Amino acid sequence: MAKKKKKKSSAARKIDHIVVLMLENRSFDHLFGFHDGVDGLQGNEENFGDPTKPESDTNPAFFVNNGAPYMVPVGNGPGHSINATNIQLFGNKNPPKGAAATNTGFVLSYHGNLIADHVRHPSFNDMRVVMESFSPARLPSINQLADEFVLCDHWHSEVPGPTQPNRLFAHAATSTGFAHNVFEQIFSVKTIYEQLQDEGLSWATYELDKNEVREFSRINMQHENFKRYDDAFAVDCNKGTLANYSFIFPRFFNADNAPANSAHAPEDLRFADNFIADVYEALRKNEDVWNRSALIVTFDEHGGFYDHIAPPTGVPNPDGINSPPPDDKASFAPKFDFRRLGLRVPAIVCSPWVRPHVASTRYQHTSIMATARKMFGMKSGPLTKRDKSAATFEDLFELDQPRADTPATLNRVPPPAFGAPAKDPSHPANLSMDDTQRAVLFGIHKMTWESHGRRMDDMPLRQGDASKYIRYCYERHFGPPGEPGKVPRVRKRKR
Repeated sequence: MAKKKKKKSSAARKIDHIVVLMLENRSFDHLFGFHDGVDGLQGNEENFGDPTKPESDTNPAFFVNNGAPYMVPVGNGPGHSINATNIQLFGNKNPPKGAAATNTGFVLSYHGNLIADHVRHPSFNDMRVVMESFSPARLPSINQLADEFVLCDHWHSEVPGPTQPNRLFAHAATSTGFAHNVFEQIFSVKTIYEQLQDEGLSWATYELDKNEVREFSRINMQHENFKRYDDAFAVDCNKGTLANYSFIFPRFFNADNAPANSAHAPEDLRFADNFIADVYEALRKNEDVWNRSALIVTFDEHGGFYDHIAPPTGVPNPDGINSPPPDDKASFAPKFDFRRLGLRVPAIVCSPWVRPHVASTRYQHTSIMATARKMFGMKSGPLTKRDKSAATFEDLFELDQPRADTPATLNRVPPPAFGAPAKDPSHPANLSMDDTQRAVLFGIHKMTWESHGRRMDDMPLRQGDASKYIRYCYERHFGPPGEPGKVPRVRKRKR
């Protein structure tokens, strides 16, 4: 008599909604190095200002600690380009082929960033920031999620480099050979969103300002899929109209009435921690929706902050295109073959169907789309060799019944007061943009306004104006419900 097959618990029968919140630029050790039960820090990890020289009064050891400041006190934060990351890992922006990463160049790299940010004589206290981490109590919302659900301590970014290539991989499993930020570029490759709709599944993005999914030409005119976070996310959760697959973008610019909360240095991390709680609590509020949901909270890349684990090598190039690709005209474009992952980043899988624990399987950003295809029973195959090779995490949804003990609200750290009066020059919305923000603004302007043959000579200078202008560009170009109105007035800076 044949044995009956044991009936397996299927994640595909449990999850109807996958929600991804991707924040910015923090390494795993920076947020969770001192969290219990993880492959974290011992406290004796160190970097020297010059790793090629012995310790001395002028070349001290910078040890890890859990006293990281919420906001980087000087400069714009650590570098995280391919070249900067190579210095952090190998001590050399052009490491010899086959060189082994030692993770001893973080302070060296950061010293160069501080000089570039016009910090003329960086102090040792300035330099040690790149080695510092947070104790769990100082970021209570994300740490409560880590304790209540699955904290992944070997989740890697896809590229050992900056924001945009990593975010492109999260949507398309490739950056089409670009290894630096090209915010003005339009991409014609297929994404997970097109795969979802081809199979009758729904998707949505929720933005506060910047949204790189708008850079994919095959889907970016479907304005009903692009929603404002403030207007729509909590409403969709409450009404039970949440899409099968949702991607949430944080606020990258300080607005007139709200702070940047992306966690991109030098931002204050308390705003990001509270934003994580906002997203979780909105999803958790509707019990029916929550009991069919998975929330993935992660970060696009390490942001130049110290992590003690060397990134994996020998991963597949997604599509056979190396950096720089033929259409990359930037003189500074790095040479890179996409055979190495980025450093570890924080990642938490939240759902009433998972048990609290630390998962040490090696995951990466393309694991999300690979898992979504399995959990939704999609017939679509991988987009590239990269998501084909990525480990999936559907086995984390192992419980037979949804838990009834998941918290309705999260512990929060009180955020700092949001600035002076609106017209005061010190208000965050009146601050100048950093280099990345200016590049984002220029890219969105070029992609939208200039695509109609028009130029805007009076570009915004302050972050609040930039936030409004991005919204105007998106609405004017991509055609959302309603009219975009007039070009937002730019507040002049007093000279």
